[in-house]
Amino acid sequence: MVADDRIIARALHYLNVFRMLVAPIVVVVVFSPLIESVPVGYRSFLAQAAALTYFGAAVVFLVVHLRKSVVPAELASFSIATDLILIGIILHCFGSLETGLALLLLFSVGISGLLLPLRTSLLFASLLTIGLIVDNSLINGDGLAGSLSIQAALYGIAAFVIALTAHQLGRWGRRYQLLAERRGNDLANLERVNEIIIHRMRSGVVVVDEANMIRQINESARYLLGNPPLGQRDLKKIAPPVYQRLQRWRKTGKAEDEGLLLQATQVAVVPRMMDMPGLNRPATLIFLEDTSVVSRRARDLAQASLARLSASIAHEIRNPLGALSHASQLLAESEDLPPADQKLIGMILNHTARMNDIVESVLKLSRRERARIESVNLVSWTRKLVNEFRAYHRLPDEQVQLELPSAAVIVMIDPGQLTQAVWNLLQNSLKHAQTGGRPPVITIRVSPIRGQREIALDIIDDGPGIPLEKRSQVFEPFFTTHNQGSGLGLYLARQLCDANQAPLEYVQIPKAGACFRILLRRPESGESGGESSGLKYESTREKP
Repeated sequence: MVADDRIIARALHYLNVFRMLVAPIVVVVVFSPLIESVPVGYRSFLAQAAALTYFGAAVVFLVVHLRKSVVPAELASFSIATDLILIGIILHCFGSLETGLALLLLFSVGISGLLLPLRTSLLFASLLTIGLIVDNSLINGDGLAGSLSIQAALYGIAAFVIALTAHQLGRWGRRYQLLAERRGNDLANLERVNEIIIHRMRSGVVVVDEANMIRQINESARYLLGNPPLGQRDLKKIAPPVYQRLQRWRKTGKAEDEGLLLQATQVAVVPRMMDMPGLNRPATLIFLEDTSVVSRRARDLAQASLARLSASIAHEIRNPLGALSHASQLLAESEDLPPADQKLIGMILNHTARMNDIVESVLKLSRRERARIESVNLVSWTRKLVNEFRAYHRLPDEQVQLELPSAAVIVMIDPGQLTQAVWNLLQNSLKHAQTGGRPPVITIRVSPIRGQREIALDIIDDGPGIPLEKRSQVFEPFFTTHNQGSGLGLYLARQLCDANQAPLEYVQIPKAGACFRILLRRPESGESGGESSGLKYESTREKP
């Protein structure tokens, strides 16, 4: 239904209600013996038949309109024409314009001007004028110059004036109605866009009222606050540190830059408050800024500069390093070297190999290509990668285990760069998770988080984990706790993940060693096939 039809349908509803109120009154007037001007003879029968027909038509028009089986404009034209005919018959039977029934005719013409095209409303006004003049001059014998004919002509003029005025008012009303609907739709769309933006913001957004009750909260804030129950809205109970910071801000008006540690998620945030003006009820907007995001941005800037410098140095080191390694190999082939010198040459070869690994990693980082994002079935991709890793390192199946959903999980990622990142993480776990000579057990887990909007790819080992004081350094370049490590594996893995907008973080999991988590985004609606919606995450632990 177009906008014009909606406006006509709304006005037609009120017309039908008015007709249902007037029709019984007309029937009572026609059938009442107390009315002096009630017609007699055939006119009485004709008036009664017209009144009953008018009442029945009112009922039929109302039912048809409610069932919406006819186009509103067509129903309006037919119903108004019926009104003019039936009320005109009743007026003819009474034989006088002084009964007031002619006012109903003018009302019908006015309604036609509001709802119908100008030509149709003027046609109704013309028919009304002609009918009144002919009825009073010829049928009643008053003559064209009689008082009743003059009165009928005045009614006709009034009908044209009312039709023109009502049509102009109807045009203005429809124009303003359509403008109001467009503005309302624009505001609704803008509100919807704002809501989508707020809910997809990385920063947490919370709106609280004067009583510290949460009125609105986005997904990031819900995650930072520990996913409180939907019925829980009291900020004081959900996040006491944020509540206390809010109270101090309301008293002093001064912002505090010191971070707060949220006990629910062990995440440090900096709350930023501001009042929301222009609302019926005062409210405060709280932004929860994850300090790890800010520090990660600063770290990325510093590490990008360091990577460029390291790449330049690596190019200069590579040739002398190759010459040193080649000379050491030739020297090692000499039969006259004593065992002590052979040991020294072995040390030289080991360290040149380690330096070569560092140079290769730095050059690989500097030559990193732009991510080519595509939809990837994470379940089948993980199985393929683990099989290749087991075969490459000749590992038994039980040493690298899988916890995967039973259904396909579609994510948006560059599969080649994700392979490099996860391969580095697996090698890191294989190298650093050994305890007491026992080979480590590595688990790869795929699970949804944040209401299934993101997918967590966890690489978990059963080693000693990373000490608390060193966790902030594990992703820095050249940081290593192993004398044979280059210190670039985790750094390179994070850079590859960041290029795909897939954050890589170290996560502490109870009763486990180290856990590195990659957050992968699912495709938006229309970005991929329908496989990514409605998944059942019934994780099954795969064993040999």
